[in-house]
Amino acid sequence: MSAEEIASVGRIEATRRILRKGAAACGAHGATVEEQAIAAAYAALDLAGHHAGPDQAAVEWLRTFCDMIERGLLARSGDHAGG
Repeated sequence: MSAEEIASVGRIEATRRILRKGAAACGAHGATVEEQAIAAAYAALDLAGHHAGPDQAAVEWLRTFCDMIERGLLARSGDHAGG
């Protein structure tokens, strides 16, 4: 990985920590884990819209990202049947 990629991963992980702390605070105020997950998904859609464009562009960006996550999970589990 390049220095910029390493720095990017660090910023991504720092942002994830902040978002998880925010979700925990919502939980402390009564939001269920399911409600937190739904809110996080909508927030991800909002952010994807700022990055990739509104509506369908945001959904497609999220789909592509979820596919990347799935491929990584499958590779770690040793299940390469998906491609």
